[in-house]
Amino acid sequence: MGDSMGYALLACRFLIGGVFVVSAVSKLRGRTAFREFEAAAQEMGAPARFRRPIALAVVTAEGLIPLLLMVPPGGLAGLALAGGMLLVFTVAMVTALRRKKTTSCACFGSSTAPIGRQHVVRNAALLVVTGGGVTAALGGAPGLPSHPGGIAVAAFAALVGVLLVVATDELAALFAPPPPAHQET
Repeated sequence: MGDSMGYALLACRFLIGGVFVVSAVSKLRGRTAFREFEAAAQEMGAPARFRRPIALAVVTAEGLIPLLLMVPPGGLAGLALAGGMLLVFTVAMVTALRRKKTTSCACFGSSTAPIGRQHVVRNAALLVVTGGGVTAALGGAPGLPSHPGGIAVAAFAALVGVLLVVATDELAALFAPPPPAHQET
C-alpha cells in the first residue's frame, strides 16, 4: 500500500504544481495579462489601492507552490500553501457569485467567461486533490516512488488533470445547455 500511496502523492504534487505553474505563467506572460488579473481581483473584492500588491502576492505564491512541492517530506509545505490559496480563491468566487458579480476568473489568463459554478466546482476538486496529497504526505507515503512506469503514469494522469482544469471554461461552454430557440412572431 505504501507504493500506491507514494504514486498517488506524486500525482497530487504533479497536478497541483502544474495547475499553479500554468496559472502563474498565464498572468506573467505580458503586461496586459497581469493588468487583466489585477482588474479581476479588484472586481472580486480586492480594494483598488491594494489590487497590485494582492496580484503580486498571488503570482508570487503561485510560483512558489511548485518549488515547495519538491521539498520533502512529500511537498507538504507546497500542498498546504496550495490548499490555503485554493480556499481563499473559492471563498472569493462564492462571494462574487452571491453578489451577482459578472467578472471573469482570469485564473489562467484572459477569459471572457464570467465566474460561475464550474469555477467553484473546479476549485473544490483541486481542494480534494490537495487534501488527498496532505493526507498521503502525513500518512508517511514515500517521497519519490522508484518505478519509472509508475512515475510516468502519475505524471500522465496529472497532465490530463491539468489540461482539464485549465480548460474549465471551454468544457463548461461545451456541455452547457443550448440557449432557448428564438421564436419569430
